[in-house]
Amino acid sequence: MTDSQETVIEAYDDGSRIVHEERNRPDVYHFEDRNRRIASFDLPQAARLYADLYAIAGGFDEKQTGRRGVPPSIVSADEEVRMTYLAVQLSVTYAARAFDVDESVVRDAVDSVHARAAELRSGADENG
Repeated sequence: MTDSQETVIEAYDDGSRIVHEERNRPDVYHFEDRNRRIASFDLPQAARLYADLYAIAGGFDEKQTGRRGVPPSIVSADEEVRMTYLAVQLSVTYAARAFDVDESVVRDAVDSVHARAAELRSGADENG
């Protein structure tokens, strides 16, 4: 087994980043906050979406939430954020069923979360 190789593919002003880990098994994408690995995903899009949720929620802790549990800061957030959290952690289909909506509604929520995070980050760039 060879050592894996990691490359930062996206870095944010708050110190968080997305890291691509190339390895013998399928590659993986990690979301890290100040050099602490928070979550790992098979797809870079999922890691970016998670980073957007993390930014909008002001961070959150998933310890002791279990596979289907939701952190308190996500539970108290608006419906788009809650839908998107379920979509990134489980699937768009799961989120749609949980909220009793069409999958297109969940995809719209995901798009909105991406846009809100981009706006949040651009505002931080202007102020920082």
